[in-house]
Amino acid sequence: MAAALIMAASSLAMTGQARSASELSALDDETASPASPSSPPQPAPETALNAAHLDQAIAEIPGRIKAYLAETGVPGLAIAVVHGGKIVYAQGFGVADKNTGAKVDADTVFQLASMSKPIGSTVISSQVSAGKVSWRSKVTEKLPDFALGDPAATSMLTIGDLYDHSSGLPDHAGDDLEGLGFDQKTVLDRLRHLPLTPFRASYAYTNYGLTAGALATAKATGTDWATLSRDAIYAPLGMTRTTSSHDEYLAMPNHAVGHSKVDGTWGVTQPQYNADDASPAAGVASSANDIAKWMAMLLAGGKTPDGKQLIDPKVLADSMQTHNVIEPRPEGLTAANSYYGYGFFTGTTPTGLKFATHAGAFAQGTGTNFEIIPALDLGVVVLTNGFPMGLAETVVLEFLEIAQHGAVQQNWWGIYQQGFTAALASAFGSSVDGSPPASPAPARSLSDYAGRYRNDYYGDAVVTADGDTLRLHMGPSSRGTDWTLKHWDGDTFWLLQGTPDASATTRSAIKFDLNGPTPTLWNEYYHGKSGGKGTLTRVE
Repeated sequence: MAAALIMAASSLAMTGQARSASELSALDDETASPASPSSPPQPAPETALNAAHLDQAIAEIPGRIKAYLAETGVPGLAIAVVHGGKIVYAQGFGVADKNTGAKVDADTVFQLASMSKPIGSTVISSQVSAGKVSWRSKVTEKLPDFALGDPAATSMLTIGDLYDHSSGLPDHAGDDLEGLGFDQKTVLDRLRHLPLTPFRASYAYTNYGLTAGALATAKATGTDWATLSRDAIYAPLGMTRTTSSHDEYLAMPNHAVGHSKVDGTWGVTQPQYNADDASPAAGVASSANDIAKWMAMLLAGGKTPDGKQLIDPKVLADSMQTHNVIEPRPEGLTAANSYYGYGFFTGTTPTGLKFATHAGAFAQGTGTNFEIIPALDLGVVVLTNGFPMGLAETVVLEFLEIAQHGAVQQNWWGIYQQGFTAALASAFGSSVDGSPPASPAPARSLSDYAGRYRNDYYGDAVVTADGDTLRLHMGPSSRGTDWTLKHWDGDTFWLLQGTPDASATTRSAIKFDLNGPTPTLWNEYYHGKSGGKGTLTRVE
């Protein structure tokens, strides 16, 4: 598969820690109330975690990881474990770059993808603690040009609404525009044209919605997001191998590069995915050792290693409380409810212990996952540089189960393999998959389809006919994306998507309706990605 960013909400890597129904027992009333956060998580006595089980879990790490890397071919992986305020294990396995053979260690810098969200949440929590903003600060007070499709929702929209994904924006709103080459300003501006689900009464995972909340915070502090992140969190915690800038990531020595599998062979993905425009949601790059420092801060109730209170413990606890409920989904692991805080997935273990977690995935070659269980004063992070397939999640959950129970309780690898396969099929399914009709109706003269089609969200789509070739361009005129359309049946054509928000094997139907007073073009892929904005009308 060619380089691509996994976008679907059903993708297990992007929806965070998925668990069975028994593990997603309802949180208590105090946890469920966003207005009444509980006291900050406090570790239970040391005896709450069996020392022998923890030692066993750590001892089994190398063998398990080496076996998984051999089975999958994923090039490299780094892991770190935090307990008792210390990094008790940190190690790298495999290679950071198959072209150079550079080895992974615990300081190798990986792109984190959506694991950036909880890290960014702590950046905002630091500013809430400092009195610069509140989770209930109105977004338009700092970003007056930002708007949703409903003026009433716009007027009430808060930073917290965007960080718990309750704004009403469609799933992954704006990622499709980024994939077409539009810049951050254009993407954020066009979100106002999308249909909304009920405000503060629904859940849909959005990178650009969350990014708007982060940018409002940065505006309140008079700086940019990358600088704020460095000054507020990375520097105080000594996270010298962490950045929210893509250029800084590429310039760092000992950084991992993404890999994808093409025709059965793993290779370096080119170019490496640049997430700067949605940096708060997906643009952090860091090492296992640095994330361990950050997890230790979470487990210590917001304190730095030298005892400084970096984040108010009540504010930090609030960010990891339940602020939104994720609806049950029919596929695999997401068949039960789970919960979202401010940038954190939340829930309870089978034994009733609260956890906070998040995963990240770029199909360009990133799969990441972390989880903390505050009552056990325990955290683990796994970073990989291969196409996401549930490896990071599996290693995290196996470690935590051995540390708590002395043995793995479920076949997580099998569960995630099944879940990822179903998620990808759901995300990228098309009406023009498979073989074309045996006896298709002929197309019209290709020149009949040519013209400029437009709507308020996608802008212009330009169709040109050159001899027996029909082409489509979408996105900014200076860059954007060009496709050659292939005939399917009658006025229906198809293309291979190949944009950063999909994959080179993702198909989309392109249907022309030239019979009405105003011809239209319907793009199947973008119709699904935009909540129904896939129809463009010919304007010339």
